[in-house]
Amino acid sequence: MAIYDRLAKFDYIEPNNLKGLQPGFVVAQEDKVDASLLKEGMFENGKICKLTADGIKPVVQGDTCPVFIHYTEPLNTIYNSDKFFAVNVAEECPRLVQLIPGDEWMSTRELTEAELMNGRIVEKTTESGWYGVKTMANGDEGHHYMFLG
Repeated sequence: MAIYDRLAKFDYIEPNNLKGLQPGFVVAQEDKVDASLLKEGMFENGKICKLTADGIKPVVQGDTCPVFIHYTEPLNTIYNSDKFFAVNVAEECPRLVQLIPGDEWMSTRELTEAELMNGRIVEKTTESGWYGVKTMANGDEGHHYMFLG
């Protein structure tokens, strides 16, 4: 058993196409995070959220505001640490990337009905009429999502 087998496991994403990274539509210094977005005091990659005057909040049904996905890359280069990675909000600010229509990502986490935002985000599956894959790069089961706008 390796030491990393003892680490807490979190959901993670594989960003297929997050266009907000290119022009810098990134928020990285907002330290007020709604507790409902946290798991074990940590902020997982793949959470869909919005920015308000009170900080980072979860999206709710009917939101028409710009939405963001939490995506902070792990710095570990020794082994694939994605599934063990989340931001400890007591020590580090999460990095949010604004979603732009056409953005796609894979996630080990299934989005909630509120995060799908009445069809603004769709899960790409053959059953829903989209070409989509269900396997992460490392073989884990995943969900393929696209932001429609």
